[in-house]
Amino acid sequence: MMLTLEANLYTTSKLLGHSDVQVTQVYAKIVNRKKDEAVNLVNGLFG
Repeated sequence: MMLTLEANLYTTSKLLGHSDVQVTQVYAKIVNRKKDEAVNLVNGLFG
């Protein structure tokens, strides 16, 4: 949820207790993919 609100990745990583920011980056990739999918759905309505 924090990543969808554009929270800083490093801060989010520390708040979640991840020992390495790369663990948090996995979640960031999922969030970005979901954002792309949502935009594509909207584009499909107008395209």
